[in-house]
Amino acid sequence: ADDYRRADSIAGAIPDALRDLASQRDTVMPLLLGMLLADDETVLALQHVEISTRLGQDTAAQAIRIHQQLTADLHPMLRLPLAALAFPVLRMRPRPQLETFLDTVHAAVHADGDVSLFEYCLAQLLRVHVREALDPARYARFGRRKPGSVRREFATLLAVVAQAGPQDDASAQRAYLVGLQRVLPRDHLPYAPPAGGVQALDAVWEPLDALDPLAKQAMVEAITAAIAHDGRVSVAESELLRTLCGVLHCPLPPVLER
Repeated sequence: ADDYRRADSIAGAIPDALRDLASQRDTVMPLLLGMLLADDETVLALQHVEISTRLGQDTAAQAIRIHQQLTADLHPMLRLPLAALAFPVLRMRPRPQLETFLDTVHAAVHADGDVSLFEYCLAQLLRVHVREALDPARYARFGRRKPGSVRREFATLLAVVAQAGPQDDASAQRAYLVGLQRVLPRDHLPYAPPAGGVQALDAVWEPLDALDPLAKQAMVEAITAAIAHDGRVSVAESELLRTLCGVLHCPLPPVLER
């Protein structure tokens, strides 16, 4: 019951116009693309070319209108919840359209040669919710790995999350150690944020998703503890937590309710 109340509270904070766009088959693609568009005119022009080449001028123009009139002013904490409302509707589109759409998202995200944390998180969640729906037999599996077999991957994820918080290096290291102690209390893995930033997480998702259910629960609890150690949750931390839970197919903990 608490989960339903939290979800209702989040959904109620999303403007009606955006919720309507997320619920319609004809507007769900422009909406999601609109969330990825840049404010910089040079980058926006590049993204317009990528979208119109693959999905047509009408879709590109609609995405730009949605970005400029609606999503540009959306509170950052509501971006991924809005996308989550759109995912089930998006999956109703024909398979060839979904493949083209995922290719378009990739092109729009990489149009400027730089991938922001939000762009990365939304692209990963799209991969999970759309690509896995296209081929469920390939992705449906019951993991059996234990935390000890993914030490490096977990340390990389934890370091990226700790670095994303609104804090100095010393506080980020404390957050990292708080999370590490929850899962690997006997290991001494130093805090070392990867040079590749958030894109370094590409290598950790598959090993972590192969964990057994209890190990996944421990991972999510450890990341949540690291995020909450200073009593604050940044937008970047919340987006990483949502992405982790999406990729690991785990429920979202209540730390984001406020």
